[in-house]
Amino acid sequence: MLDPDQGLRILDCKATDHDYLHKDFHGALCYGIKYLDDHYGHEATAEFLRQVGRSYYAPLSQQLKEDGLSALEKHWREVFTKEGGRLSLEFQDGVLTLMVHECPAIAHLKKTNRLFTPRYCETTVVVNEAICGAAGYKSSCQYEPGEGRCVQKFWKTKE
Repeated sequence: MLDPDQGLRILDCKATDHDYLHKDFHGALCYGIKYLDDHYGHEATAEFLRQVGRSYYAPLSQQLKEDGLSALEKHWREVFTKEGGRLSLEFQDGVLTLMVHECPAIAHLKKTNRLFTPRYCETTVVVNEAICGAAGYKSSCQYEPGEGRCVQKFWKTKE
């Protein structure tokens, strides 16, 4: 639509008209983590990330509680498909193992020459712990900062 008074073209669309992909969010998160670490310390950053895990990912925690590890499997497949990462998933002896062959966040940060903080991958550790803890599950993540690969594991806690 054209606004004749302004000579501007006005786009009239809704968020649902387009696929949402937030790759630049990863860069903003890196700067946010660095800022929090530098000004408030690592524990304050971890607490912020725990709050993200408990609030933003509350629906995923609820799905995990109701549907078990298949909820996480579905979640990770959707995320990696949407963001163009490479992963493999394996379920064995009550443990879901996610092998990240190419992390879409790290790949994007490298491609765009964005700031990378070695603690960026800690986001995955802390947020996963919050998601899983709220649902009666545990998680682990083995990684080398900045490599763009990791192995994450998820399992139900013993009652």
